[in-house]
Amino acid sequence: MSRATAVLAVAAAALLGVLLGLAVHGLTTKTPSPSGRLSGYRGQAIWPAGARRAPDFALPDQSGRRTELASLRGRSVILAFLDSRCHEQCPLEGRALAAGLRQVPPAARPVLLVVSVDPWADTPRSARAAMRRWGLAGSSWRWLLASRARLARVWRAYRIEVRRARGDILHTDAIYLIDGRGFERAGVVYPFLPSWIVDDLKAMAAGAGSS
Repeated sequence: MSRATAVLAVAAAALLGVLLGLAVHGLTTKTPSPSGRLSGYRGQAIWPAGARRAPDFALPDQSGRRTELASLRGRSVILAFLDSRCHEQCPLEGRALAAGLRQVPPAARPVLLVVSVDPWADTPRSARAAMRRWGLAGSSWRWLLASRARLARVWRAYRIEVRRARGDILHTDAIYLIDGRGFERAGVVYPFLPSWIVDDLKAMAAGAGSS
């Protein structure tokens, strides 16, 4: 590895660490979590029922269908922000999600909404390929694709930092669990154990910590 390449690698790693820190900070300090842990939840950030409405949005999915978060009321939702062409963190995050969802009975599985963080290169074809590679193709999923301007509004609403670097997309790896009433209940930043997703979905379904 050349000196210039090594410097770039260190700089990229440092920036990614900053972005991940921003994700944790945004999840845990924008709206304070209640005192103590809500029973059954494992996420790095948790909120009581009805405390934090998930910002609504509407974007086309990989098939061109309009997907509006509000239209999914009555179903739990996992909201993730991924890059279909990533070969580093996103595949690990996707496979961890898949491992967790396989432990949930099919009838109880949430809708998985993936908001693209790579409007420059994500396509319907690359999204479908990524979901197959990561083991998520069998779930109820929609990969939301749009222009950078439209996606950036959703990134800002959920405190997702996205930076286009040479040959890579650096972004925060936050995942939100949203209940059937449209409220955020847990936030997870990768790395996480698949069991965290399972436990948080169970707690959300059971109404653990509801007011």
